Amino acid sequence: MLVDAGEISVQDLLNALSQHKKLGVPLGKILVAEGSLSESRLYDFLARQWETPRTFVSNPEHSDLVDTVGRALCLEHCVFPVGMTDGVLELAASTREGFEAAEVDLQDHFGMIMMSAATPCEEQQAINRYFPDELAQDAALRLPRGFSCRGLAECARERHACAIALGLVFLGVLIAFPQETTVVLTLISIGLSLAAAALKTAALFASSRREADSEVIDQELPDLPAVSVMVPLHREPDIAKALVNRLSKLTYPKSLLEVLLVVENNDVETSNSLSLAELPPWMRMLIVPEGQPKTKPRALNHAMRFCSGDLIGIYDAEDAPDPNQIETVVNKFRSSPADTGCVQGILQFYNPTQNWLARCFTMDYAAWFRVILPGIARLGLPVPLGGTTLFLKREALEKLVGWDAHNVTEDADLGLRLHRLGYRTALVESVTGEEANCMPWRWIRQRSRWIKGYMVTYWAHMRQPVQFFKDVGLRGFLGVQVLFLGTILHFITAPLLWSFWLAYLGMPHPYFSTMPNWFLWTIAGSFLMSEVLGMIIIAKALLKAKRAFLIPWIPTMSLYFLLAVPAGFKAAWEFVRAPVYWDKTDHGHSLPPDKI
Repeated sequence: MLVDAGEISVQDLLNALSQHKKLGVPLGKILVAEGSLSESRLYDFLARQWETPRTFVSNPEHSDLVDTVGRALCLEHCVFPVGMTDGVLELAASTREGFEAAEVDLQDHFGMIMMSAATPCEEQQAINRYFPDELAQDAALRLPRGFSCRGLAECARERHACAIALGLVFLGVLIAFPQETTVVLTLISIGLSLAAAALKTAALFASSRREADSEVIDQELPDLPAVSVMVPLHREPDIAKALVNRLSKLTYPKSLLEVLLVVENNDVETSNSLSLAELPPWMRMLIVPEGQPKTKPRALNHAMRFCSGDLIGIYDAEDAPDPNQIETVVNKFRSSPADTGCVQGILQFYNPTQNWLARCFTMDYAAWFRVILPGIARLGLPVPLGGTTLFLKREALEKLVGWDAHNVTEDADLGLRLHRLGYRTALVESVTGEEANCMPWRWIRQRSRWIKGYMVTYWAHMRQPVQFFKDVGLRGFLGVQVLFLGTILHFITAPLLWSFWLAYLGMPHPYFSTMPNWFLWTIAGSFLMSEVLGMIIIAKALLKAKRAFLIPWIPTMSLYFLLAVPAGFKAAWEFVRAPVYWDKTDHGHSLPPDKI
């Protein structure tokens, strides 16, 4: 029909037939994905083939019909009620299978039901337009309260009173027992530093081991599964063209790939910019209904409802993934045990030479993604995920019930919940280029959000420590204390430890003379050990990342981590004042020509 009507050429049909044979994807979807035919025109002809009316879903004449059918059924089967004619319900559907499944569910209530054809995009837009309040509430409150941190935001008065009370108690103890309080805090800080050093050492050796081939292969995942990628955007009008160009370089079969560019309802500039961009047919914009909180995880929760893939991935606005990254991720899932719920890729900055801060941030990321995270995963500990270049099985994500919309480090929280449900996280050697945040104040704001997110995540999971211990076991429990509590307290107590350098440099210290020599040498030894260990990890990571030109800059990392101290105090203040406030990182300030 399409060839006879001149809509496609014979060669288009032959190419689509070849892909259909290899991938098993419907011909129409292949033709649309390859740009041979528009989706709307395809459904004009599918309606003729199915002998059904072709409808363009708009605002329904009878809203009570939509309410009766309900949001859940519309989303599940991708259908939408159009109206009633002579007692017959007209139900728009994008597939016959979806219509038949919905017909079974609705037959008892409506009796006669007829099908009309509408594109999936038209169906989703209608659902999004008709149920904005329900969808917004679902995205914000989907995660059960027992796992969510939203209770922290809801009890502002109690939170402030508790913070003031604790602050007054600490101040009173410090005034009454200054030396003893300082010693206790110092011992806690040293203990955490030693525990962190032990974990890093274990991760260093674990990441160096060759990963054993799994004996249990996941046979349920198709050889080439359908993949949905969500890209949350907020106030990113200048990055749209570059983003589309980068994602267009992905080599995964386009008929098995969909990319959702997720934009907030009130972000007119970004939506206008995307509307003017020439989006390929496998890429589309999805508007998030107005609601609170305006966070990345809430946007992901909303977009998740409209994803059709077996695997669901996330990219950030400034990402430049390896062209073959999705194939690499799929192969990793296929060659991993069936309980692998998530695959995390490597993030690497593409502007490491922009300035000193960009160099240090690049070294920081290299150590985290090339050594620490792979080591943590191989040790069987909960993995604090990165916020991008992570891919999840749809089944695992549905069991997790999505993201915590109120958590400003939704990625780390997701990693803990994956582990609590018994899923593994695997790291894959595929790189996504990102833009290093290399302006001091922007860096502090971003790092303070991450530290605050660790505080919020730790609070959310440790409210019920016994249950958490049962879920993750002794090793996982101790690992979380070191990773989360250790990171939080390290940046807050760091100035106390750094003050001891005054004594080692011959300057007076208020408590130096009262402490035994073994205590002082223990502090000095922990300093030295942590510095040397950090240098080794960074050097190894830079060699793996082919960034050896940065090795001479490693000694300056001590100065770089000074910036994390004000970020830690800013995070602590915001944890009390505004725990769900999202201090957004601006992107697009250093895009090199080859990434645009």
